[in-house]
Amino acid sequence: MLYTIVHRNDELSIATSNYIKSKLENTKMHYDEEHPELIIVVGGDGTFLLGVHKYLENISNIIMVGIHTGTLGFFADFQLDEVDYLIECILTKEPRVNTKRLLKVDLQTKDDHKAYYALNEARIENIIKTQILDVTIDNVHLETFRGTGLCLSTQPGSTGYNRSLKAAVISDKIEMIQVAEITGIHHRLFQSLQVPLILHPDSEIKLTSPSFHEAIMCYDHLSIPIHDVTEVNVTLSKSKSVNFARYHENITYTHRIRSLF
Repeated sequence: MLYTIVHRNDELSIATSNYIKSKLENTKMHYDEEHPELIIVVGGDGTFLLGVHKYLENISNIIMVGIHTGTLGFFADFQLDEVDYLIECILTKEPRVNTKRLLKVDLQTKDDHKAYYALNEARIENIIKTQILDVTIDNVHLETFRGTGLCLSTQPGSTGYNRSLKAAVISDKIEMIQVAEITGIHHRLFQSLQVPLILHPDSEIKLTSPSFHEAIMCYDHLSIPIHDVTEVNVTLSKSKSVNFARYHENITYTHRIRSLF
């Protein structure tokens, strides 16, 4: 099998990566940064996101496994003292693969459109002025939102920025899209739902606005200005997904949630 290692740029993670690579030499595993079938992530959840976006083009055909050396390891099953067990699992075990579809955000301008992908969430935000967003779900207008913006998250992303908005943490057995408000404006003239909205995984969400001037889209650890955008369309991708290799039989989703606090 062809593999690569994506690691945090700190001394501990680099040393751990070198150790794993040395132990996998002269085995059935072959190091290949260009076309890996397995990505070993050494770091935290941010390092996972780096790996997903680095290999986004072929991510659906890759499996990922992580060892935690960062500040948050929700995606990683292995602790640092389990590095030898991780190597043993890679060489001798067939993992259970947990597949999660990526969020697809299609940004349309007057002349073109481009798709962006996120494992955790995408946020339409404006910290300069009030952002007006007309929210349409499956061709039915829901509301006109006014405030800083909206966060659209996946099930894996429900424990990330979404959680800081006091939105719901979702079981890993449920596939969905969650919409949460970011500092909405509510008074007798302007009202919106004001609570998180959990949608069917095949839902199509359209966001339009009189103006996206000064607005940005943040997706995972990345961001871009969207001042020239006319329409934002959000779905779960039908072609791109992340495959988590699960070797530990005794780590449940409750264990992962408990690791957050």
